[in-house]
Amino acid sequence: MKLEGGKISSSHLTFLMIGFMIGSSLIFIPGQTAGHDAWLAILAGLAEGLVFAVIYTTLAMRFAGKTLVQFNDIVYGPYLGKAISIAYLWYFFHLASLVLRSFGDFFTAIIFPETPMIVFIVLTALICATAVRNGLEVITRCGLILVVTMSLAVLTTTILLFKDMKLTNFLPVFDIPLKDFIKASHSAATFPFGETVAFLMVICFLENVKFAKSSAIKALIITGLLLVMASVRSIGVLGVTAPIHTYPSFQAVRLINIGNILTRLEIIVVGNLLAMGFLKISVLYYGTVLGTAQLLKLRSYLPLVLPIGAMLVSFSILQFDSVIENIFFTFEIYPYYVIPFQIGLPLLSLIIAIVRGLPKD
Repeated sequence: MKLEGGKISSSHLTFLMIGFMIGSSLIFIPGQTAGHDAWLAILAGLAEGLVFAVIYTTLAMRFAGKTLVQFNDIVYGPYLGKAISIAYLWYFFHLASLVLRSFGDFFTAIIFPETPMIVFIVLTALICATAVRNGLEVITRCGLILVVTMSLAVLTTTILLFKDMKLTNFLPVFDIPLKDFIKASHSAATFPFGETVAFLMVICFLENVKFAKSSAIKALIITGLLLVMASVRSIGVLGVTAPIHTYPSFQAVRLINIGNILTRLEIIVVGNLLAMGFLKISVLYYGTVLGTAQLLKLRSYLPLVLPIGAMLVSFSILQFDSVIENIFFTFEIYPYYVIPFQIGLPLLSLIIAIVRGLPKD
């Protein structure tokens, strides 16, 4: 059963994956628990993330034309396969709600503290619902424009802050216990690189699936470099206070002052957050409604968009009492919570497929 008639090119996939991974990573920079070695943790996390990407794309290429929900039935059988698919749909739904909540926390804490969080969450969810209803091709076209704009903004703000950076803020290098560094790098691998497991609901719509692996690897490397740039910018400018700030990227960019004329450029960060968050939530939202429609054997996923969106809004508001709980979950619990979804089950699926010679012609 085919519920999506659109096709995407390999370049569109690359841009969409970059936007997806940047997503909320500009709110909570990955690896920031490593302090001034956060940029090293991101690079180590990227190496781990590339392993994830190879597993995901190998699965997608092996089961060409099939989504995660569809090939789970082939690998595990109709009953266990559906149970695993339901678990994945929960993960996509939960991750979308986490990203939505992160944006609600950011805007109520920094931009509009007097406005109820539900206003931002509902408006963001409605915009994403509109994109999901219009299909995958619309989301990918948005990704092409928004990612180019975001990349230029990160590069520009980094250059403008270069004069304010201090090399001493990075010294001594690797001044962190190995255990803590491994924990920080694994956290960076799971957030955001491992989250590309959601693209097992998307890669099947590639015009030529043989380019899936190269597109994914390019996307991860570019994203890793952009995140390292954002991390270096924050550490170089904020120094030892960088880990203290809830939103270090925002705090760093707001310090830009070129001749008392070019100032208050933090609006660029806000624009980037909105754009990349829209892409990330839309992909997760799309994967959830498409997978649910496939499980229920519906002819269209459109009737599910608004009901699932309503649940997404409700859950994002109710799951945390404060931004502190959100941050604690993101850096202390999430890296372990996602292990089955990001590496355990995909690796097991690939091993079973190879041993059993699946799919059988």
